[in-house]
Amino acid sequence: MRRSAANERERRRMNTLNVAYDKLRTVLPEMDSGRRLSKYETLQMAQQYIACLMEILGEGSPKQSPQK
Repeated sequence: MRRSAANERERRRMNTLNVAYDKLRTVLPEMDSGRRLSKYETLQMAQQYIACLMEILGEGSPKQSPQK
């Protein structure tokens, strides 16, 4: 009984995580390949996209600390 409850909690947790990845994919630029990005590729693309947007805004790369 406890095992099935734990399994159900894990299924809900994974579903929530997958929904979050799907939402993240909707705000990333489209890929030419036409296939869905993997979770790893989604995180990589998000990191690159954020760095690109920061560069456009003139804030440099995300690894740089703001100058005072």
